[in-house]
Amino acid sequence: MWLIIAIVISLLTIGYITWKTKKNNIQLQLQFDQIIQLRQLIQFIRYHRRYCHQKIVSNNTNNKPHESIQNKRYASKQTLSILIHQADTNHKPMYRILRQEIQRLFTDSPNYSLQRSQAVHGRIIRHIMYLIDDVISASLLTAEKDTTFEHYQSAWPVTLNALDSLNKFRWTIEQHPLENKSYAQELEMHVKMIQRRLGQISMISHQTPPIWPIEKLMQTFQEIQFHNQDENKLKEELYLYSIQISDTIFQFFDLIINDIADDLAITGPNITACAIDFSHNKQT
Repeated sequence: MWLIIAIVISLLTIGYITWKTKKNNIQLQLQFDQIIQLRQLIQFIRYHRRYCHQKIVSNNTNNKPHESIQNKRYASKQTLSILIHQADTNHKPMYRILRQEIQRLFTDSPNYSLQRSQAVHGRIIRHIMYLIDDVISASLLTAEKDTTFEHYQSAWPVTLNALDSLNKFRWTIEQHPLENKSYAQELEMHVKMIQRRLGQISMISHQTPPIWPIEKLMQTFQEIQFHNQDENKLKEELYLYSIQISDTIFQFFDLIINDIADDLAITGPNITACAIDFSHNKQT
């Protein structure tokens, strides 16, 4: 009799543990689905920034967005609605503020200067990054993954620092006097800083680094001709180079997210899906 009771208790305990584990895994997967959706939003905002940049530098006064932009704007609105619905009560206000900022961007971007466009897009990307940080931190603390949380925390500030250096690089492109001898030196300093930050993330992550190696950052920069080149063409070449840097920073950030996903045995973001297609720009 006691043996039967012991067996029943054991089976109930195993069943409860299995149910609890399954429930936690489902919750973790839902949270990481939110992270993937937020990453997709970042990719769209970066795509939108590139689109606005080309319209501004080409003096395109046609305020009607390209069809691909219209489609992506609609998709982003749908994604934001889903995220607001899925978010816990504490985070819903942050998602609503994000939706307001993006909607204001869509409305006001035709009137932005180049500097204003860069600043607004960058602020929205930073907002989304902090939402990703909140979701990751909450999921790891809930799952009591202290080691994984420390691993993530070691990479998070480095990623932000790399983005800050990229913003300074872009600011220098437009604001630093081109005729000044320190123009190229100032830009090179920011590239070296970004290179160092990415090297730190590469050492932290357990994943295979992206296709575009860190070593090529400086090599590609040094191939840019700063002398005897039209000012507008030089700035555009530097901006295109900064897009490559931006791609690499976010690919390295995805390495850390995939480290976490591997540790939690859930599906993380597909790094190759994060590439931006600028093919429509040939038409604008």
